[in-house]
Amino acid sequence: MSTPRERILLVTTLVVILALLSGCIAPQQADQISLVETRQVQGEAIVKTLQANNCTNTEDMKQDMQAVHQYNHDIEVTPNPGLSVNRRAVVDEIRAYYRIPDGPSDAVCVIPVTIPAGAFYSYDIEWIEVWREGIFETGDPDGDAEGNYRFRQSMLCEVVAQRAEVCPAP
Repeated sequence: MSTPRERILLVTTLVVILALLSGCIAPQQADQISLVETRQVQGEAIVKTLQANNCTNTEDMKQDMQAVHQYNHDIEVTPNPGLSVNRRAVVDEIRAYYRIPDGPSDAVCVIPVTIPAGAFYSYDIEWIEVWREGIFETGDPDGDAEGNYRFRQSMLCEVVAQRAEVCPAP
């Protein structure tokens, strides 16, 4: 049986050895993340209506109208089945590589219009998502992807309908 003094000496020795060993471990470098884009695809379409009122004017109205649609650059990371990856690190790498801004962005559609005097028009604008998709690897690139990624890059717009409407009552 050991004495209390021997036990204290043993514990102190173990603590010193563990402290020395922990100082010998090199800091771990963050995993390298490689991205390979595979395609661009169109996503969902959203239709919004823009109205132009020239009901009270006596001259034709010619101008460029702007439609604005706000969207988020959603980033989706899907690891291969059975793999665990640091999703936050992959998202951060995608955001840095593609220079994706934080927060929402505005897509702007410029529509040249000519509206006769005393007329009211509606324009249906189709906003179409543009997604970029690819694969990612962590660590040294070896050709074995750890998963897929995709993100909403932008929104395209197109006027899909134009209608003459009845002027609202004054």
